[in-house]
Amino acid sequence: MKINTKVRYGLRALAYISENSNESKLVRIKEISEEQDISVQYLEQILFKLKNENIIEGKRGPSGGYKLALAPEEINLYTIYKILDDEEKVIDCNEMDKSGHNCLEDACGETCIWSKLDNAMTKILSETTLQDFIKNGKRI
Repeated sequence: MKINTKVRYGLRALAYISENSNESKLVRIKEISEEQDISVQYLEQILFKLKNENIIEGKRGPSGGYKLALAPEEINLYTIYKILDDEEKVIDCNEMDKSGHNCLEDACGETCIWSKLDNAMTKILSETTLQDFIKNGKRI
């Protein structure tokens, strides 16, 4: 299981915004792009989604930029994952076995290893905040 690039870049951008913005100073997209080595075009897509979900606030114009809409300790990583990843599950099996069992069925529950792993990863991401991510050295 690997967290996709959009989620990883989104977390890095959020960490940078958290550390470099405040009420009077916003962070410009070009600054994030240069500091985090993420293309401006890709970053625009990521920040657009985060802004639409009220994770960040943006202002246009010469004094424009971005800041967090919430405190970093109020943002959990699973929320960011759900916003930036198209997959419904963190770990998804999507395989049928010989008996016709499919991990997408509700019956999968606690019996399938993939479902157990997904539940565990979802729990970890839900309990980990952006602040924890920053304290951990921004590694995922």
